[in-house]
Amino acid sequence: MDEFAELEIELMQEQNSYSPSLQYILDLLGSDELEVDFVIKQVDEELTSKQKWGWLALGVVLTPLVIGFMLLWILIASGALKNINSTTHTVIGIYYLRFCHSILEYEYVDGRLTEAKLTTLNDNSFVDHTWVSYGDNGGQYLAYEINGEGHEKVRLIDVLTGKKEQFQELYQKVKDFCEISGLENVSSIKRHKKYARWVTEMS
Repeated sequence: MDEFAELEIELMQEQNSYSPSLQYILDLLGSDELEVDFVIKQVDEELTSKQKWGWLALGVVLTPLVIGFMLLWILIASGALKNINSTTHTVIGIYYLRFCHSILEYEYVDGRLTEAKLTTLNDNSFVDHTWVSYGDNGGQYLAYEINGEGHEKVRLIDVLTGKKEQFQELYQKVKDFCEISGLENVSSIKRHKKYARWVTEMS
């Protein structure tokens, strides 16, 4: 895309940092002048005070179960418990941009930009899996990550299911991303025979 050639040069010089160039990309996205090539994550939600208290209470009640620990962990990690007595509007975007072969991540909370980052991909970039720990009972779940330049990592998907159809739907996203970005999927989940079998069935 010729109209973005100058911007691409700036991005390569100012990678993985908040910069005017990055703000320019956000402005282009906001005005629908730039189309993303792959949506990794897209969130536009309002969380009311009532909902925050409700999720917190549910997490506490379900604490003896794994799902309770996971719910509390998600609430704390997402910052949903901040300003618990007011409504929070959150907009999150994680996109692959082909023209600069990069991953754009941003977050707005109540209209204020709280995070913006551009992770550059190169010939050494790839997709791999990892096992993510949660709770105090040693629980783990499968996730796929994009490995960018300078050992930067971006989460592609979380696999929080043991059902075949749901897993294959999530894994299809990994395949689609690799096809669009040109990155190789080097993951091998032989440790979990069920997932490995479902991946083989999709080949």
